[in-house]
Amino acid sequence: MHNKNAVYFANNVDVDSEEQLPGTMFLKRVTFDYIKRNNIKPKQLEILRDAFGNNTIRNYFNNFEVLKMEFFRRKEIRHWIESIDSTNGIFYYRWGDAVLRYLTLALFAEQHEVLHRVDYNFPYCHKCR
Repeated sequence: MHNKNAVYFANNVDVDSEEQLPGTMFLKRVTFDYIKRNNIKPKQLEILRDAFGNNTIRNYFNNFEVLKMEFFRRKEIRHWIESIDSTNGIFYYRWGDAVLRYLTLALFAEQHEVLHRVDYNFPYCHKCR
């Protein structure tokens, strides 16, 4: 990560669905309202556009992740997270760390700053037999 100036090493991409977690899709409106209100130019616009499906939202399967804490402590990222926190969506709709991490990186991290496990052929097994 250091050699590549990366801020995040991601595991697989996963999805949450409105059916499983009612209120999940409210996060789309909250995210785009935040972008407009704060004049944010998302660093990974394509990833952000792909984040939201008809009734799904992408996230990083984050039971394995490596991150650069300095990045996540930046003022603009703290402001984003505080804004999300003020909606109470974390409590009402169970907007979890995985989906918030995915959106945070789409908004504030350049593509080259996010590494993906599958690109490095690192094996990973959750609940393997």
